[in-house]
Amino acid sequence: MKFASVSEVLEKLVNEVSIDIEGEVVDIQDAVGRYVYRDYISRVDLPPFDRSAVDGVAARFTDVAGASETSPVLLKLVGRVDVDSSDVTSLSQFEAVLVSTGAPIPSGADVVIPIEYCLIRDNLVYLYRTYPRYSNISFRGEDLRVGDTIVRKGTKLKPWHVAALAASGYDSVEVFRKPRIAVLNTGDEILKGLVPNTTYYLITAYIKEIGGEVSYTKVVPDDIEEISEALRRALQVSDIAIITGGSSVGSRDLAPDAVLKLESSKEIFRGVRIRPGRTASAYLVNGKPVLLISGLPVAAYISLELFLTPILNKAFGSVSEVKPTISGKLVRRLSNEVGFKSFYRVIACRDRGEVVIIPLRLTGSGILSTLIKANAILEVPEDLEGYDEGSEVEVTLIGPLEECSNTSNSETRKSKE
Repeated sequence: MKFASVSEVLEKLVNEVSIDIEGEVVDIQDAVGRYVYRDYISRVDLPPFDRSAVDGVAARFTDVAGASETSPVLLKLVGRVDVDSSDVTSLSQFEAVLVSTGAPIPSGADVVIPIEYCLIRDNLVYLYRTYPRYSNISFRGEDLRVGDTIVRKGTKLKPWHVAALAASGYDSVEVFRKPRIAVLNTGDEILKGLVPNTTYYLITAYIKEIGGEVSYTKVVPDDIEEISEALRRALQVSDIAIITGGSSVGSRDLAPDAVLKLESSKEIFRGVRIRPGRTASAYLVNGKPVLLISGLPVAAYISLELFLTPILNKAFGSVSEVKPTISGKLVRRLSNEVGFKSFYRVIACRDRGEVVIIPLRLTGSGILSTLIKANAILEVPEDLEGYDEGSEVEVTLIGPLEECSNTSNSETRKSKE
């Protein structure tokens, strides 16, 4: 195997892999989580008119300046405006209008005093507090103006994007169709039922979580011909194929040869300097990417994070979402093989106000429970031999941060002994 660094591998993927994903139109209510296919601009001004941000009394700033608890201002109440009012009263000097949240601002008013600082008696209102001019007024176009960009191509639509698009009059939106991804699991041991096919469920769930769809699945024996044929069929209906298992250098690791057996196949990289998952490899077959990753779930997860996501980001013209990070004190030393980037599963938790990082393990790629127990991943760079106990390290959170006392994991208890 020709182990390459993560940076080398990612550069090759970005430069050599390109998949074409068409657009499709979906109802605005089904658009959240999808990647938008083109730029969308606002068709309207939001809000469409100057409106009140609170329930209160609209008045002229010069009339209410100086109002206080001990020296209230008295104004004549000349009307009321609600959100659905069609006739908006204008006001003159020493006059006020009662307005509700979202109601149009009467002509002549330039401040709204919240209702809790007002006392209304018949057609008079006492104001017990002053506010700066234009306070509690949302101006026309303050949120969005006609022609403003709501979302750009490649944006992963969030609920607020959907709300803004709907407010601007869009009832449908063009998005990238979901990438079709095939999953082939190799191994006689899986076919015979000797080993549960756990990694299949992890991969298919991951694909759905990142916005793809599983287009083809098959468990294939350790046979070059059968792996090649299954891959050929998978690529007929898929944009990307993922093969698990059979990617190392043992006598039954046949996946690389099976891929290269197909016409128009090309190796992108074979092996990566990462732990776990160093046997990960990538190929092109008729221009479509084929990822070979470990059949062990933890190594498979790391490989998906590192290699599948960049391929999709390039297709969508998007960037990876930044995952939250946190720094804490390492409770015991971690070693690393120089030249390899290591991904440790760890627990990050608060202990008497201090964040501590408790390593679970680096090896044991088949121990799925370590991903369940872990709430963070610690990356050790290729040029370090590790971190000493007590080092301040930064980790990427994959779960919520809790108090150490709330965790039941034995590793947490060990760290305190």
